Amino acid sequence: MNERLGKIHFWLTYIGFLITFLPMHISGLYGMPRRVAAYDPKFQAINILTSFGGFLLGVGQIPFFINAAASFVSGVRAGNNPWRALTLEWQTSSPPPEENFIDAPIPAPDPYGYGTPEGAAYLAGDRNYARLQQLQHHVEDGSGLEPG
Repeated sequence: MNERLGKIHFWLTYIGFLITFLPMHISGLYGMPRRVAAYDPKFQAINILTSFGGFLLGVGQIPFFINAAASFVSGVRAGNNPWRALTLEWQTSSPPPEENFIDAPIPAPDPYGYGTPEGAAYLAGDRNYARLQQLQHHVEDGSGLEPG
């Protein structure tokens, strides 16, 4: 996705949200009732501001839809594990085959062990199952990971 369009979307949505809902809280503190057909004229200015914020909030979604459509049509296709995650759902191909895994999967020794040698080996495709099971055993029994 285009980062510039993403930032435009964020700021329009953020500012539109604040301009929409902050005045509603303020007008409620001043005693404006909810769900009535006609409001007291003293609340007209704040209601116009709220309406403008709602409009801005809606317009802020346009860059998102443009960005999503452009990415869908001509975006770079993500690989099987674009985030280099260590959890099982990212260890199969994308889209996953009917049975997900051919054999019983061996999870990473520490699914949150980003930056550890074991995590790097797992992401590099080192599926030494005996070693991974040994590491998993040490994680589960609390004795920690033993080197080597």
